[in-house]
Amino acid sequence: MLVTRSLTRRRQDGFTMVELLITILIVTVGILGLAKMQATAVSNTAVSRTRALMTYQAESLAGMIRANRSFWVTSGNVATWPAFAVSTAGATTNTGMTTVTAGACTGVSVVCDEKQMAYDDMANTWAPQFVSQFPNASATITCVPATGSTCGASPATPHSYDIALAWSQKLVAMNKSTANSQTQNISIVMHVQP
Repeated sequence: MLVTRSLTRRRQDGFTMVELLITILIVTVGILGLAKMQATAVSNTAVSRTRALMTYQAESLAGMIRANRSFWVTSGNVATWPAFAVSTAGATTNTGMTTVTAGACTGVSVVCDEKQMAYDDMANTWAPQFVSQFPNASATITCVPATGSTCGASPATPHSYDIALAWSQKLVAMNKSTANSQTQNISIVMHVQP
């Protein structure tokens, strides 16, 4: 009887060690899975944050267009209908606006026409802030004709505008079939009726 008890104890000791190693392996795999889920959650939060900020930027441009309605609805002609762009390098281009230096349209006794105000709003106020926050992003404002294929001067029905913002962002990979991180080009387009 004494021999039997001693054999049983030895078997339990060996089985407990294997059980402990398997438990450690399962817990390690679970912790690695949680770490991957955390990295993905942080990446998705950054993506959502950037999209929200870009939406605010587009809303800001839409507000500037609506505030200067007399310029964006009635001015220009087929050759110089209002348009605006910011390249990924931060360079601004415009059509149909009168170039003014930064701050030229501010102050109590300063008088600026609609074309000067449009340029000051876009190139001197909005674009520098946009470029500083999103150095590799681009923005364009293009006319969408109410009728026909081109934006004509003094239309019976006001033309509208598309504000397009484009940027690239890094995403965390979800599985082995993709690289550890990849860059995705994203854009949003907001349609504005001044």
